[in-house]
This record gives sequence, structure tokens and C-alpha cells, in this order.
Amino acid sequence: MILRRLLAIIALFGVALFGPAAPASAHLMPNSVISLDFHKSAIEAEILMPMSELSYGSGHKLALSPTHGIGNEAPFIAGYVHDHLQVQSPDGRAWSVAIGTIDISADSWNTDIRTVVTLTPPSRASARRFTLSWDGIIDRVSNHFVLVFVRSDFAMGTMASAPEMLGGLQGSTHRLTVDRGIGNAWLGFFASLRLGMEHIAEGHDHLLFLMALILPAPLIAKGGRWTEYGGWKRTLRGLALIVSAFTIGHSLTLIGGAVFNWQLPARPVEVGIALSILVSAIHAWRPLFAGREAVVAAGFGLVHGLAFATVISNFRLDPLAKAQSILGFNLGIEMVQMAVILSVLPLLLLIAPTRWYPAIRTGGALFAGFAALAWIEERVTAQPNGIGDAIDALLGEAPWIVGGATLVALILRFAARRYALA
Repeated sequence: MILRRLLAIIALFGVALFGPAAPASAHLMPNSVISLDFHKSAIEAEILMPMSELSYGSGHKLALSPTHGIGNEAPFIAGYVHDHLQVQSPDGRAWSVAIGTIDISADSWNTDIRTVVTLTPPSRASARRFTLSWDGIIDRVSNHFVLVFVRSDFAMGTMASAPEMLGGLQGSTHRLTVDRGIGNAWLGFFASLRLGMEHIAEGHDHLLFLMALILPAPLIAKGGRWTEYGGWKRTLRGLALIVSAFTIGHSLTLIGGAVFNWQLPARPVEVGIALSILVSAIHAWRPLFAGREAVVAAGFGLVHGLAFATVISNFRLDPLAKAQSILGFNLGIEMVQMAVILSVLPLLLLIAPTRWYPAIRTGGALFAGFAALAWIEERVTAQPNGIGDAIDALLGEAPWIVGGATLVALILRFAARRYALA
């Protein structure tokens, strides 16, 4: 929504500089948006029209509110959209226009009428080449803008998380020619893989959960405490089990959420992720489930997977494309996870046998616990507390911190060995 307003302001500023049309009213008007989701044989279009501008442009007073819903206005809105929207193939044949959901979408800026439309090309015509004509509101309000986006087009690697702007309509300019080419499923796959990598790399809570869980992996638990170093073989085996179990857990709910629509409200899921970090932090301090870390990682992985699934479920893809996107997204997550584990592993193996490790482990557990509590408070109250932002900023520098710590550990181990030999 904010992007819409920003683009509208920029567009209107450009019109003011380079050739404004005669204004229909004296106020700065919010813009309309048409978002296109490309499927194999059809297109789903979401049309957002500001309610105030639709009332003004149509001459039909809409007395609606998000609380009371669309009411009896659905037939009028459906007819208005049908009269003002036309799509044609390059040979001039008209596409069928089927009106679907009509509801109200509101934010702090404006109240929009939202209409979902299915656009189907005629027989043997491509669903990727057409001319879209829309003159809703702009036929009566000359300085109103209609921004047209591709929200998802798997064959071109365009995902809902990063929509692509096709152009804008205003005044007498109410036609837009679209040619998306043939496309390639590999573009969508690699876009999903890249998105998975970005999502986990920026998802500090997911990575901090893993880091807290692997802190005690090199150690043996005795008498309710972490004691001596268990050796590099034990460490590697423990890490492999933890990472594999977490992967299985989040993969299950990722697939279930994206394909079978398993879901929970976003806030409980996010709070659950923060709680998983807190439990892992306590375990890193004092053993809670020694020897069962893989089971816990799989269990909490189910919660983390629900958060991943919300990304895929927003892609609005055909079944085959969704399967490919799940595979690419999950591979992207695993690639970053493995890169993180491999980058931390040398440091872990270097310092775990030393007398400094208890203090480092305790410090890491305290940091993870503090971060978890800050995130829990932030997510329960839905109010940023500043601490979470500071922790995110610090974790953004984690690669440098780990690299520097590994270098220092190498120097210290080398110096200690040389001193002992001398």
C-alpha cells in the first residue's frame, strides 16, 4: 500500500512538471492498482479502486465501511468493472472477464474496493500476450492514476514479494500492451531459490535458534550440567542430526502450509519462533533435553516452517509451479543454513576443547535468551521496542564477528602449541 502511494505521488509530480491535465478536483487523489498473476492458461487480476474516487468518478455514492463489508453494492461494482475492463489478444479477439471476489481493503491511508477478476484468452491464444484496456475512474477524473503491476509470473521469475511495474494509465491513456514472452520454469525456480536464501539470511530469529541449539553440541551432559568436550566426531554427529531434524520439521509444514493451506495466525507463529530460541538458550546454559536435541529441533522446525509457508502461499501459483517454487525456496533455505553451519564449525571445534568455552557458551546463551525475550515482548504487544532492531543490526554483522573470532582462535591455538613445544 505504501508503495502505491509513493508511486502515485511521484507520478503526479511528474505530470505537474511535464504536462498536467486539467484537474478534476483540487485534492491529491489516491491511485488505483491492477495486479496481475500469470497462470498457464489464464490471468488473475486484482483491482484496487479507492472508494472515494470510485464514488466521485462513477457518480454513484458508495456508503460502505470495512466493518460492514460490501453489502448490497456488489452488483454495481461488478457491473462497473465489467464495463470498464477489456482485454484483447493481438489478433483482436476478446478475452472472457469473470468477476470473482468483491470486498473492502482498508489501511491507514485509504479505503479501497477490491475486485478479483479472472481473465481467460480465447481458444489457442497465448495468455502472455494481450492488450489491457481500463478506463475506470480515469474516464471522469483526469488526474487519477492506475498503476499496473505483474504480481507473480513464475515463468519470468517474478514473485509476489517483488512485483514488477508494467506501466501507468491516466486520462486518455487507458490501454497497455503486454508481452511476457515465452518464459522458462527455471527462471521461477531460481527466483524461488534466491528468495529462500534471502529469507533465511535475513531471518535472524531462525538462525539464532539453530546457533543456540548447537552451542552445547560438542559437550557431554552430566549431573544437570555441561561438562567436558566430547570430541570432534561427537560434535559433527550432533550437528548433522540437529540440522537434518530441523530441515525435516520445517520442510513438512512448509509443504503443508503452501499446498494444503495449513496455517496459524501470524502472531502466534512468530511468538512461537521466539519461544523456541528462549528454550534453546536455556538448554545451552543448562541441559534440558540432552541427547534429544534432534527431536526438539524437528518439533520447533514445524513452527518455523509455518512462517516459511506464508511466503510461498502468497505466490498465487499453479500446482506445478508451486511445487517447483517450494523446492527452490527450501533449497535456498538449506544452502544458507549449511553455509552458516560450515562457517561456525571451525570456530566451534577450535574453542570447544578450551577452558574459555564455558564462558563463551554461557555468554552466547544469555545473548540468545535476551534476544528471545525482546522479540517475545515485541511480537505479543505488536509494538517495536527498539531492542529487537538493535539485535537485528548486531546479528547482521555476525559473519564478520564469526570470521574475526575464528582468526583469533587460530592464532591463540597456534601460539599455545608453539609455546608448549618450546
